[in-house]
Amino acid sequence: MTKTVLLIEPTIRANGVKYLTNYFNVVLAPNGSEETIIQYINEHQAHAVIVRTEKITKKILESCPSLEVVGMHGVGLDHIDVQSATENDVVVLNAPSSNYTSVAEHAMMSVLALSRNLKISDAKVRNNEWHYRETYFPMEVNGKTLLIVGMGRVGQDLAKKAKAFNMTVLGFDPFVTESEMQLHGVVKINDLNMNLPICDFISLHAPLAKGTYHSFSTKQFELMKDSAYVINLGRGPLIDEEALYQALVNKQIAGAALDVLEQEPPASDNSLFALDNVILTPHFGGDTLEAKDRCSESITQEVGVVLHGRISKNVVNPQVLGSAKAYKILNNI
Repeated sequence: MTKTVLLIEPTIRANGVKYLTNYFNVVLAPNGSEETIIQYINEHQAHAVIVRTEKITKKILESCPSLEVVGMHGVGLDHIDVQSATENDVVVLNAPSSNYTSVAEHAMMSVLALSRNLKISDAKVRNNEWHYRETYFPMEVNGKTLLIVGMGRVGQDLAKKAKAFNMTVLGFDPFVTESEMQLHGVVKINDLNMNLPICDFISLHAPLAKGTYHSFSTKQFELMKDSAYVINLGRGPLIDEEALYQALVNKQIAGAALDVLEQEPPASDNSLFALDNVILTPHFGGDTLEAKDRCSESITQEVGVVLHGRISKNVVNPQVLGSAKAYKILNNI
């Protein structure tokens, strides 16, 4: 039996679609609403669905008995109910190695753009304020201290790039050892708040969890230098946006670069929009063409691995592999 994979418009890159059509029936849903996903999975008895930004809810997982695999076209799993997937013996996959280089490049770009006040400098020139060069003096990043919060793949690659600029790099991550950080030229710190006063740049790359929600709020901004910058390419709720706004308005810190926000897309009256010392981008730090191609190739091949009855290296809920349903999947029963 040829199995069926559901894609959702707007869908993955052409290389991934081509791979799937070589081995499976491919169905395209017109949108990612809960109702549409349930309808298309059940009408076509789809065995797998690949999502980008769409939510895979408990209702979807409980309403679609044919579903065997959920593939996340990316790394973050915030909008997939992994617990419910596990309870319903559905394998969840992601593509963890596809976009970390792109995210690290975006973070390093943010460091450089903030150090040169690039956004404001551009606006001054366009507004015929050439004399701005006599009143503002940018900083070098050479010799400055960068604190990376979250030393996974992105953090490690960012550390490599920052070291090339002769920066001192500190790392905060309770799950990465001191010796592992040393391999990347990073000094491990165990107390985040104690080290904030010595940092010139703080770049956030932690996942969103109970312990990381609003981990940067009023207290943390009060501890930072008034010349320091914060960068967030992790998850929006890592930063308390109201506290950040107050810190920027009161000049407790110098500026921020945010690729992620607490609400996405943000409300049109978001207070941060009024500030010229904030660089905002639409959560696309990892969405380069190269990363998208790698991601599409990776997730489709790993979905294929499972549908062909083998175990993928990118399973995020391995508990399901011992279930009767998984046994049938892996043995093509």
